[in-house]
Amino acid sequence: MTSEEIRVAPPLSIGEPGRAASELTAGRPPALLTNADHELSECAIDGVEVRAASIRGLMHRYREEPRQDRFAISYEADHRTLLIAVCDGVGSLGQSHVAAEFASRALLEAYAATRDWSASVMEVNSALAALAEKTACEAGIESDAKQFGMKTTLVGAAVDLAASPPTASLVWTDDSVVWGLSSGTWTMLSTSDDPTEPVLHTGSVRGLPHLEPRFQQAVVALESTSGIFVMSDGVGVPLAQSSEVQATLAQWWNEPPRVFAFGEQVGFARKSHMDDRTVVGVWFPRDERDAHMVWPTEAAEV
Repeated sequence: MTSEEIRVAPPLSIGEPGRAASELTAGRPPALLTNADHELSECAIDGVEVRAASIRGLMHRYREEPRQDRFAISYEADHRTLLIAVCDGVGSLGQSHVAAEFASRALLEAYAATRDWSASVMEVNSALAALAEKTACEAGIESDAKQFGMKTTLVGAAVDLAASPPTASLVWTDDSVVWGLSSGTWTMLSTSDDPTEPVLHTGSVRGLPHLEPRFQQAVVALESTSGIFVMSDGVGVPLAQSSEVQATLAQWWNEPPRVFAFGEQVGFARKSHMDDRTVVGVWFPRDERDAHMVWPTEAAEV
């Protein structure tokens, strides 16, 4: 069979998929043996369903670069708290996938030990700085800073299942976000109008490690909600910009899908959106989803 005879199924898309999604092949096997193109996970706790997917974006595939998004999930049985982290490596630096992998796990480990997001982020920032310095030193004094540098954004969520109603304590940097879905309507949860907090999105992504790390926090009370979704900007940006994406994802994620379907949905094709995609979705029991969600006062409307 020749390459011209091979047929590949069209990608799952929302709107116009664009030529890259339709024509770009999977590419050669990666040079990094431990860096999979895609990663999936699922779990369930007391009727709460969790799906997670991280999908290598078209731009990284085209450039033969590794997936730079990562996620981590853990559960504190003693506190009945579900911990989630999503990290998005800064694409301009060659080792950002290493930073994202490290930070996603370190953030949850630090929070489990301190139960304090501020202390946890600062601890991760310091550890990332040490890792970045070690990586550069091992590469050599004259190593390329772009090739061996690393930075990542992060977003963390601690979902307290013991609280009534459940609550989610959130922390985030830059453009990694958390959204809530209730009765088919999306609301961004990772927002704050606190004047003491730094304003994000006013310039380029800062990322961690940084001499002056910036991050924000919020506590969200959840009551009878469909679910919350912790994500990188690969999904967060089209979700914020497009009513078509909002409607489609609300339909797809009204119920927790099978994990392989979820992975394909997270990786939906859409013209001009070619970044890595990572989402961790949390669905509460069905009999608790028919009322409204109580949002924090600082939550922004879509």
